[in-house]
Amino acid sequence: MDSPEEDFHASGSSQKPADVERVGLFGGTFDPIHLGHLILAEAALDVLHLDRLIFIPNGFSPFKTETPPIASVEERLEMIRRSIRDESRFSVDNRELIRPGPSYAIDTVRSLLGENPGVHFIYLIGTDNLKDLDKWHESEELKSLVDFAVLERGCAVKSAVENLPVVHRRIDLSSTEIRERVRGGLSIRFMVSNGVYDYIMKRGLYLPQSTDANN
Repeated sequence: MDSPEEDFHASGSSQKPADVERVGLFGGTFDPIHLGHLILAEAALDVLHLDRLIFIPNGFSPFKTETPPIASVEERLEMIRRSIRDESRFSVDNRELIRPGPSYAIDTVRSLLGENPGVHFIYLIGTDNLKDLDKWHESEELKSLVDFAVLERGCAVKSAVENLPVVHRRIDLSSTEIRERVRGGLSIRFMVSNGVYDYIMKRGLYLPQSTDANN
């Protein structure tokens, strides 16, 4: 069994200043949200000393124009709600789903800061997306408005993230794998929450016909 230090750690500055609410922003397609997302989110609460965490499903990622989400906006939102309903520190924000055009993080952050003055936002980013951070829309302005922390699911923290806080859990699970397993008739029961499992099965999400219907 892995020791806690091997399986779960943070690096960089993650101490919580007194009297400042720290809120994590966890963006992604969540097509579907799975237990790996939830495990990392819970770890982020502890490692980064967050008061709460907001899941922010994107409507249209400028980096995934060739692979749009299969599940609809409403279906992805409902799956997140079902997954987080028992954790009071988790919430979901739909502003990127109802905003027309590409989902830019800078627009979301500006909006949230306007509604929550004085809150310290920490934007959670996966190591697979970190290499493209400088290509994000108005990335320099974004970096001045929020801190970043890295969600690392591999076995080692990449050297590129040495100066950022890191939430590290060894999780070999992805939304892509879940969709492929459903399409191939394989079980996903222990990969998603019970609520999401029931929802996917009931609606027949990610089966070949559902893929054709949503493309």
